[in-house]
Amino acid sequence: MLFRKRAWDIMRDEFATVDEEASLAEAVRALRESQIKSPENNIVLVMGKSGGKEVLKGAVSVWTVLAALDEKVLRDPELKVARESDFDKAFARASAVCTHTALAPHLEPDVPSLKPTDPLPVVLDLFMRRKRGWAVVQENGKVLGVVLVADLYRELSADITAAL
Repeated sequence: MLFRKRAWDIMRDEFATVDEEASLAEAVRALRESQIKSPENNIVLVMGKSGGKEVLKGAVSVWTVLAALDEKVLRDPELKVARESDFDKAFARASAVCTHTALAPHLEPDVPSLKPTDPLPVVLDLFMRRKRGWAVVQENGKVLGVVLVADLYRELSADITAAL
């Protein structure tokens, strides 16, 4: 079964997106909303226009958001000296400043990409080579869906347990 299934068999056709002009805060909101339906989702696709067509510009992942918070919020010198009563206010201020920045500096432009007809071993190989738990399924420059590592694991583990 492993070689019969393709990326389109396990991809999600519902995924979070934001416009390239969005702020990091808007990407965080879109990601949180998508996690209500799908808690294992960890990316937001960033879309833009090119030649009048909507195109994929990159992605913002949970790791991207955490890196931004680490750099801009958790390393804020004011937080280190804030008294316990002031910490929540200082943290809220630093978070607001961080997330209301432009999305561009936090964008991952090098998005792992699959074709819809790629078999599951190709999907697994891409995840392992790129050390990512997600990939975008595209055809002719159009985003069709997203495959998460949880989706691939679900398929592989079903085949493994069936073989036991």
